[in-house]
Amino acid sequence: MLEHLEIRNFALIENLSVDFSEGFNVITGETGSGKSIILGALGLLMGEKADSSAVRSGKDELVVDAVVSIPKDHEIRAWLEEKGVELEDDSIFIKRTVKANGSRSIIHVQNQLFSRSDLTYLADALIDMHGQSEHQSLLQSDKQRKILDSFAHNEALLKQIEKAYFDISTLEKQQETLKKQLEEGQRQKDYLSFALGEIESASIKENEDEELKEKVRILGQFEAIYDSLMLCNDKLKDARTSLYDALGCMNKAAKIDDKLSSFSSRLESQEIETSDIVASIKEYLSEVNYDEASVNLMQERLAQLQKLKRKYGPTLEDVLSFQKKAQDTLDLTENFEERLNDCKKQIGEAQKKYLELAKTLSEKRKKCAKVLQKDIETVLKTLGMPNARFEISITDRERSSFGTDSIEFLISANPGEGVKPLKNIASGGELSRVMLSLKTVLSSSDAIQSQIFDEIDSGIGGSVALSLASCMKTLSKTKQVIAITHLASIASQADVQMVVSKSVKDGRTYTHLVQVSGQERVHEIARMLSGDESEVSLEHARQMLTEKN
Repeated sequence: MLEHLEIRNFALIENLSVDFSEGFNVITGETGSGKSIILGALGLLMGEKADSSAVRSGKDELVVDAVVSIPKDHEIRAWLEEKGVELEDDSIFIKRTVKANGSRSIIHVQNQLFSRSDLTYLADALIDMHGQSEHQSLLQSDKQRKILDSFAHNEALLKQIEKAYFDISTLEKQQETLKKQLEEGQRQKDYLSFALGEIESASIKENEDEELKEKVRILGQFEAIYDSLMLCNDKLKDARTSLYDALGCMNKAAKIDDKLSSFSSRLESQEIETSDIVASIKEYLSEVNYDEASVNLMQERLAQLQKLKRKYGPTLEDVLSFQKKAQDTLDLTENFEERLNDCKKQIGEAQKKYLELAKTLSEKRKKCAKVLQKDIETVLKTLGMPNARFEISITDRERSSFGTDSIEFLISANPGEGVKPLKNIASGGELSRVMLSLKTVLSSSDAIQSQIFDEIDSGIGGSVALSLASCMKTLSKTKQVIAITHLASIASQADVQMVVSKSVKDGRTYTHLVQVSGQERVHEIARMLSGDESEVSLEHARQMLTEKN
């Protein structure tokens, strides 16, 4: 329930604060007094797009904030908890700031930053705001379907239908992709088979080309390596002899002075290391012998690999990757019937599941439609449409994410006339009454606590207005109702009435909102009745307030 609203620096409003109560609240005032501004502020709290031009002239920003209470069993509490929002005394504080410089508006819920989409989701779960635009949306088939599904509590079933629908779509896309791959594979089968055979026969090893290049480079300079190693070997032989002699001399000295024994150990290590190097050089020369035939074979192998790289490369790694892809494509081609049949089978199973769900949904819709149309007719009769006939047409349509039903609201407002689509015959006044009928009927089945009506009384007067007021009064027994109205017959039925007015001070215009009661309310009702406050109008106003339901 909307408990408190505060508006600062919004158009003609400098500072406005109002507390709303349970039951039936109305906002009245002369045309141009600022009722639409208050509605615009409420729209910002509902997540509507912000307009920096709405910031009051001379101010840096506008601020709209509200306190909204949430019932303990409301499902939005779990969503808020996921967002890390904690309630305070079962209420949340919503604040929206719009900068005059055109930068993005700032939204806080319990001092936590929110996105506009999250604010819209939150507000839609707590507050319904109905204006002329929603009356027009009632003419849309999609809106009518959603109303019926809401009445029938089809949320869980619709989620299953949506999942089944997208499962089919996903499988069908997979089937198309598979067909294209298979067709491509069939076209390239001969080429791929030849290529695969050519690559497999080469028995390529990873990095083989680089390793071969290095071997060829080394063998190409084998004579230089051999000569250098032989000379090195000769030098090392001389070094070994010198080291051996030096070690003998050091050992004699160490026998005299033990401090020199460490030098003996070091010379001995050098002699051992030198001997090991000599042995290693000998082993290297025995293993790496220049063989022209071997070099030629290596070069031929490199040429073979280079040819494969030109055809399937440019690198050897690319050739190996091509080999794998070619094999996968050929495997796919060879398993064509099996894989395609498996995909078709999955699609058939998904379609069967979808149709079962769609049938269950359609049956439930048809059953609930009979109840809903009867309930709406009952309410319409109390709203000055005693001969109204309201029907909900449910016909077949192609598969969609919300089932196989096409839903349309039909109405006949006059006796002797057949029912026709609501969009074809409903006037503005009739749309208002159908909308209120729907809200009244649906009020017991939704969790929304606050209903805000703007100009729902447009095009209505006389006894119909009285019926409309009575219906809104009835609705307010289970929901908080806030209505912006210009009809005294509606305003007089409210539990709380607030009046919007304008004043001019120091050359600036200000909009005010005050709650009226007693004689102030009598005078406002009189003004709404006749535009003046004559004694006749005042008496009529007193009578209307006395006879309030």
